[in-house]
Amino acid sequence: MKKFKFDHANKSWDRYRAFYNQDWGLVEFDTGEVIVHNYITPDCRMMYDKYGIQIVATTDSDCPQFYFDKECTEPVKKAWITYHGMQELAVDHEQKVAMGFAYRGRDERNSHLGRHVHSALVYWAGAERRPIALGSIKIQTPNPEFRKVLSPIIVGKVIPAINAMHKMDKNKHHGYGSGKYKIKKEWLDSSAEKIIADICDVPEWSLSSDLRQIATSGFEYPRSTQRVDFLYIKGEK
Repeated sequence: MKKFKFDHANKSWDRYRAFYNQDWGLVEFDTGEVIVHNYITPDCRMMYDKYGIQIVATTDSDCPQFYFDKECTEPVKKAWITYHGMQELAVDHEQKVAMGFAYRGRDERNSHLGRHVHSALVYWAGAERRPIALGSIKIQTPNPEFRKVLSPIIVGKVIPAINAMHKMDKNKHHGYGSGKYKIKKEWLDSSAEKIIADICDVPEWSLSSDLRQIATSGFEYPRSTQRVDFLYIKGEK
């Protein structure tokens, strides 16, 4: 975070029992601390030039390119941080790091900090130093093991069998499945017969929907999930 001058002329007290000013998604204190406050709306997602801080969603068009390492040699693909939905992040362009938000509504997580910042989603103790990541960033990368082992079975045996069952299904007009059918991790050591039996081991009303979902959209392979405190960016905003 960049150095900033606290606005004493317009300061408030009541909400935090400390002198502060709020600028949409950020709150500054006369101590030099800054937090992302505990209620963020889409209108709060912007660049705050005063602090060199950006609040952004991973699906926003102005979301920076992120990297796993400080040297910015290992890029993070956008699909890995937007898988099954966006994430809201705070990006410190002075320190060149991005952080996830802490879980909302659990003030006890910040009990080691001052009472006035208990509700923070991200916390800066002061300028020109790395912020404290109170949350984490979820990264979901493709798992090559599942695709390598299961793809021949899924493509060669399971899909043809499911397609045939779907064509013979008398209730297929009642199926409303959408999106890809999620492959279960326990299928990794299963035969095609066991996988098909597992898919069919549901109530009849659900089976029609599942058969239609697989026949029209196919399968979704499991991904490897990791959580990191920081990701990194190049240059300055």
